[in-house]
Amino acid sequence: MNSKIVTIFFIALSLMLLLSVGGSFWDGSFDLLLHDSGSWKFPKTLFVFWLGMSPSGILLSAFLLIMKVKIHRRTSLLLELSSFCSLAVSFFYVLLYGNSLAMNCNVYSIGIVGFISLLYFVTHLIAADSAEDLTLCRELAKIRRPLAWIILPTVFWVVSAFGLDFARVENPLWQGAFFPLYLVACAFYLGLAIAVALLLFENYFNRLIERLLVLCSWFMSLMFLWIILLRGEGCFTSFVFCCLVPQLLFIDAVRENVWGRLFVVMSILFGVLLKCDYLVNSNDLLFFSNANFADVSLILAGTMLFVSLFLGVRFLLSRFFENDEILIGEVDSSSDSSDGEVPDENEKKNYPSFSAPEFKVVRLPILCGVLAAVTYGYFTSDWINLAGPFGAYVSCLLVCLQPFVRLGFFRKRRGGRK
Repeated sequence: MNSKIVTIFFIALSLMLLLSVGGSFWDGSFDLLLHDSGSWKFPKTLFVFWLGMSPSGILLSAFLLIMKVKIHRRTSLLLELSSFCSLAVSFFYVLLYGNSLAMNCNVYSIGIVGFISLLYFVTHLIAADSAEDLTLCRELAKIRRPLAWIILPTVFWVVSAFGLDFARVENPLWQGAFFPLYLVACAFYLGLAIAVALLLFENYFNRLIERLLVLCSWFMSLMFLWIILLRGEGCFTSFVFCCLVPQLLFIDAVRENVWGRLFVVMSILFGVLLKCDYLVNSNDLLFFSNANFADVSLILAGTMLFVSLFLGVRFLLSRFFENDEILIGEVDSSSDSSDGEVPDENEKKNYPSFSAPEFKVVRLPILCGVLAAVTYGYFTSDWINLAGPFGAYVSCLLVCLQPFVRLGFFRKRRGGRK
């Protein structure tokens, strides 16, 4: 880990937080921080931002695994950890400013996604810590991609349901099938931006992720322009920070400089924050016209909490992340490795449809999950929001039990032979 960048960033964040809290006394906005009156809308903006960022790391990690894109194991673990830290920050705002939020949010579906994401993360950690137990590594490697197959559509389901509920209750302007697709694209874009930032703290970078970030910025530009043409209005300031500033990565002086890449990432995150504020208030310039030091303090407090949680867990689990490896500079696809996982020797073989080993792992759990979802939907009225996540919950549990059942059966049979 690049301790110099981490120290400078943490000290700068702490000083800015202290200055912003002091400034809130000066402009009279300090009472907003202390009293949850329900009239302050900015906590809702930050809640939407952090809750939207919570599935981004898991989403990107699962997507790259499904597409068989080679990234380093440490990169995947950092992405997955960032999702849990973002979710914790969003609940921090719920605890402090519950009256100001007052949103229709399905806690159970978010909790289910958090639980199956935790299973995915813990499975990855166990595989990284079991490098000497090749049998366990092979068994865990067999279920990681099936878990990703289940997690990816579940995240799409929950994000789409949350977006449609938000549009129906909070802002009817965003009703329609286009809005869930837009939210999923934003989550994927946030995952790429977070990946670039986290790798800066780890003292290495991945050109593939940076290329995907630029490519995704073009796609987001098209979506922004389509929304402006379709609705007749849009958040132009968010378009500048999210889509135009990332084009600076084409300049060598920015792309090859640590602070240049960090500036681009912070610009993307700020642009998404502006977009969240536009979703809540339907005003492009309200963020700047009504800005006060209490708003800045709340932004910095959430960022400080995220950084503290992330670094604390990162150092606590450092032996899982590092695995006696030192990564410096560019780590491309040729040098990336998934140590702690044993590659499947049958992966290069061609199989008929629905007969690949990974499909055999997942087909029975998915069948049980579908039956559980249908049963749940039959006995409840809220089947649209929870039937899919509940089925995924059952499927993931059954998939995670398979390696230990197979190992227990194998060892029992081997002991019987002796």
